[in-house]
Amino acid sequence: MAEAIRASLPRIWGLRAAYAALFIVLMMFSLLPLETMPRLWAGPDLMLSLTVVWAIRRPELVPTLLIAALFLLSDLLQMRPPGLMAAIAVFALHRLKRRARAMRDRNFLAEWMAAAFTTAIVLLGYRLALGMFLLDRPQLSVTLSQLVMTVAFYPITAAFSILFFGLRRAAVGEVDSLGHRL
Repeated sequence: MAEAIRASLPRIWGLRAAYAALFIVLMMFSLLPLETMPRLWAGPDLMLSLTVVWAIRRPELVPTLLIAALFLLSDLLQMRPPGLMAAIAVFALHRLKRRARAMRDRNFLAEWMAAAFTTAIVLLGYRLALGMFLLDRPQLSVTLSQLVMTVAFYPITAAFSILFFGLRRAAVGEVDSLGHRL
């Protein structure tokens, strides 16, 4: 039993480190100045999509403090209001993580719709919060295009997570090495 515990802890911490490293790599790519003119559309928020995939499929691998720290770092580096996107993302993703166990036996379409709803809460909630605090916000078309692109990229992000990290949903009744239900 002790050997099983020792075998599972490095895997959990290794996947947490892989998630954090992948998040940081995606954040650095989002900081690259690819265009100098403002666009009328936006690409997907791959950091949010990655976090949603991992929160639905294996919520124990993305603890709330890690999500908060990474999104706060993203806020600071992307010069957004510090903590605003982080707070909204933590709220929505914590709600999603609580429902992850109930979503295990549903099909991929139901998972995708839950991810789309969570993504909409985060992106539109962020836009609403910017408006409430009278801060500059992007055009509505930019926010909506980012929402559509993020939702459209969800299956690709899920497939990437399955292929490279083996991140599948826990089966109903599956237990970890300690005997706790997943």
